[in-house]
Amino acid sequence: MDKRKLEIFYHVARLGSFSQAAEHLHIAQSAVSVAIRKLEDELGLLLIDRRERQIQLTVEGKRLSKHATTILRQFQEAQQDMAAMGNLSSGLVSFSTTAMMGSYYFPPLIRQFRQQYPDIDFHITTEGTERVLERINNGDIDMGVVNSQRLTEDQEALKLCDAPVVVCVAQDHPLAKQTAISGATYCQQRLILYQQNYYLRQLSMQLHAAHNQMPDIAVETDLLGMIIQLVREGEGVTLALKVAADAEAGVVGIPFEDPESLSLSLAWSKKRQLSVANLGFVSFLRGIGATQP
Repeated sequence: MDKRKLEIFYHVARLGSFSQAAEHLHIAQSAVSVAIRKLEDELGLLLIDRRERQIQLTVEGKRLSKHATTILRQFQEAQQDMAAMGNLSSGLVSFSTTAMMGSYYFPPLIRQFRQQYPDIDFHITTEGTERVLERINNGDIDMGVVNSQRLTEDQEALKLCDAPVVVCVAQDHPLAKQTAISGATYCQQRLILYQQNYYLRQLSMQLHAAHNQMPDIAVETDLLGMIIQLVREGEGVTLALKVAADAEAGVVGIPFEDPESLSLSLAWSKKRQLSVANLGFVSFLRGIGATQP
């Protein structure tokens, strides 16, 4: 079953007419009839009931029509992806991400991408996943890193990773040698936290509510470097992605006894067409597969 016969069948099924399909495809009506007959012979199935004045799809024809729609769309998407990758002689990749993903997850991927496409530039902003999703929906940004669990039918997305969440403490903190920490123990600690619109802030509040504890917040800031430095100096503990805790000297990441993780995706609006450069970066990320941080 080759693409051309499937494409001809798709248009016959969509238009409900051999003649209209022929006109749409700019081929003779006889060529359409021959292609459909060959497809039926190849499959050993009757796809179209020709006994009626208006052609009708058989049960098998209706099933194949659904497959044809999916296959031809995916084929078109593959062509577009490859064209975008092949035309990356210049352009700008633009997206928003969390500070931790921006600092620890994306740099090696950007370096690898720019080794292949050195003339592509990047514009990256940082903010919490909730705010990123809001700005995507408002059309303020092209794409960004969001909590996968918050995606809706309005967005397209590429799953990036499931990032383990750990309690980040100074290496000389009394908890530093523990292999795991309970939610109750975490809620008894003095905290260095992100401000609102960050998932890790929301998770911390949920844990405190679950254990009927008021959070003891020493510092609130959106500055990742300050959070890590204050934790390193023993001013408090924080929640972090494991990839961040592992990369920083002087701090230790301790998993929860009941493991917590954050599923992250790169998302964009279905209503907006991504630039060639952004499509190229998405295709690159898709090509290397999900990378566990």
